[in-house]
Amino acid sequence: MITDFVLDDRPQVASLCSVTIIKKGDTFTPRIKLWKKDKKRAGEIPATQTVPETGNTRAVKALVDTKDVHENFWKVIHFLQGCTGLSTPGGSPQFVAGDEAQLAQLLTGQDRTMVLGAVRTAIGGGLTEEDIRLISNRKDQLKRFERLLTDPEYFRHEESLATTRGTEAVWQAFFEANQWIFGYGLNLIACESINDGKLERITTGANIFGGAGKRIDAIMRSKGLISSMLFCEIKTHDTELLSKTPYRVGVYQASKELGGGVAQVQKTVSKAQQFISREFLTHIYDDDGTPTGIEMSTTRPRQVVVIGSLREFTHNGHVNPEKMNSFELYRTSIQDVEIITFDELYERARFIVEDH
Repeated sequence: MITDFVLDDRPQVASLCSVTIIKKGDTFTPRIKLWKKDKKRAGEIPATQTVPETGNTRAVKALVDTKDVHENFWKVIHFLQGCTGLSTPGGSPQFVAGDEAQLAQLLTGQDRTMVLGAVRTAIGGGLTEEDIRLISNRKDQLKRFERLLTDPEYFRHEESLATTRGTEAVWQAFFEANQWIFGYGLNLIACESINDGKLERITTGANIFGGAGKRIDAIMRSKGLISSMLFCEIKTHDTELLSKTPYRVGVYQASKELGGGVAQVQKTVSKAQQFISREFLTHIYDDDGTPTGIEMSTTRPRQVVVIGSLREFTHNGHVNPEKMNSFELYRTSIQDVEIITFDELYERARFIVEDH
């Protein structure tokens, strides 16, 4: 920190202001010392002056330390700054916050419109209160996403609170509440739920296509003049991606859950396509049969399986190249199904919110 300030600098004497920051509890208060330094002598030696006094002269040290009266000293300064019509040198006082907590404290109690206007001025652009609420909520949900991935105790707590028990139910509820993660995270084309509804839908039987039923964890549509369909199966972050024992030396096969998830989404899409019709476009209906006005292309719907974590391939902080290679070879060989791990989905969501 800068603690000494030069107020005036002359050939023999410099006028200085020294500031010391004192911590008391959770607050910091400044102590100020005003003094003149004797530049002819080494070290911090105050200059002396001769002043007239009843016809004689005496030497005094030109030093004023306010450490014992600092509260009253600052009362005087604040009083002068608050006087209407009194111009204090240096212009308006500037407040500098060292972190978010200090900045938030400065803004507490201020008018919301004024605060929002100040933020717009600072960062530019047409920022709205809804924008701030949206960004804030997504940051909170991103932190929750990370805790669900990395904190087993927190995940078990969330599982105990879920309406439907089970690991998959926790993730299903989380993604239902945060559809933006899928909307931007699964491909470069923005996606959204069907007709602003739930992700999980019945796709065969009494279903959204008009007729009981195979469920899919998430069915979405791309955003555009005409939408394309996207089916997604959601497993868990702890689901194994590869078999524990190698099939041959250096060769690992896909786990039963991974192979089953791929087969499951493929079968769901196949049945849905057979049920819909042979038309290239299909109409979407509400549960009561009311047409929604949404048309979707049924030509080769995209298929996604969200499963496991790439941490499975690490040991003591290092990646097992044979396991990683086996996994990449498997998922790139599946032509119609995109396999995404939970940690990859988290990083994509993190990029949306934090841009890194």
